[in-house]
Amino acid sequence: MTVSGKYLKGKLPSKTGGYNQAARYKYQWSSLKGKAKKITLKKGVERIGHNAFGEFAKLNSVKFPNTLKKIDAYAFGSTPIYYVYLPDSVKYIGESAFDMDGEERGIVKLKLSRNLKSIGKAAFRQNKIKEVVIPSNVEKIGAHAFVECNNLKRIVIKSKKLKKVGSRAFADMGKDAVIYIPKERETEYRKMIEDSTAHAQIIAQ
Repeated sequence: MTVSGKYLKGKLPSKTGGYNQAARYKYQWSSLKGKAKKITLKKGVERIGHNAFGEFAKLNSVKFPNTLKKIDAYAFGSTPIYYVYLPDSVKYIGESAFDMDGEERGIVKLKLSRNLKSIGKAAFRQNKIKEVVIPSNVEKIGAHAFVECNNLKRIVIKSKKLKKVGSRAFADMGKDAVIYIPKERETEYRKMIEDSTAHAQIIAQ
């Protein structure tokens, strides 16, 4: 399936709804949720809207264009993509954008954008990621961002611009998990990260 447009924005038929209101958005391709296996987002796409490809049960491959800047909340929630390689144009990842929410499958390999600034709340919750590098321009990591990623054992934080790491952002990860932080920001980062994880070892380098 190939999708084009600048802002992939769905329609919200009802204004009612609670916390998961994003799941109520409808798109012209919503009927393909149980069929589509691969998606190519054409060059020119800058923003992926709320729940645009959420709950696409058979989807395992997405090609992102180098024009993409923002991924909204729930955009790929409960969608079992194996590999996610985000182009360096991406600056913002919204709440629960890739949250697997109890699904058995999930992201195995993740490459984040070098120009990424913000990782939203629960953005990668309950995925199968084994390691992740937090790029040098990230300023905020939301609460529960990588919580319950049981296979996650190695996190390298390259950013020296971090201002906030949310509650339990790195909680319930893999056994013997290690988080590497910049030595220049050790005191500040150690305090932020210790509040976000229960057992991971923190090493300054």
